[in-house]
Amino acid sequence: METIIDRLIAVAGRYEGTGHGSESGPFDATIEITTLLGGMGATIDYAATAPDGSELHREHTVLAFDMWSGEATLYVLCAELSGMGQLVQASGSTFTNGRGTDGFELQIEIVIADRLEYIWSWGQPGEPLAEQSRAVFSLQ
Repeated sequence: METIIDRLIAVAGRYEGTGHGSESGPFDATIEITTLLGGMGATIDYAATAPDGSELHREHTVLAFDMWSGEATLYVLCAELSGMGQLVQASGSTFTNGRGTDGFELQIEIVIADRLEYIWSWGQPGEPLAEQSRAVFSLQ
């Protein structure tokens, strides 16, 4: 059975695209996907840059199966999280921290189809989850 890791490895490479954020507005984006340890996982290096060239977001993420639960898990390192975030697979391409409306809920979706989309959604405690940023990359 093909996993999200298999699907991500199949499109490994460096891509440039564009995006839009609820706070930032339009931005340019880069994403680089690299295979880890013969297919055991993948890294995602993602950056968003404002039209004036200033950096809006940079992250280094590892996607691998958690050794204890066996679940596909994203380990996200970026300044906005003030450290390493751990998000587990909630559906085929969606990862969440599972906090719900009782805490800061975070979700990342990796859509792999005719194009690659990288989507961040979050909700403050007591607020519903809402899409905050979406970057789109051509796979050609």
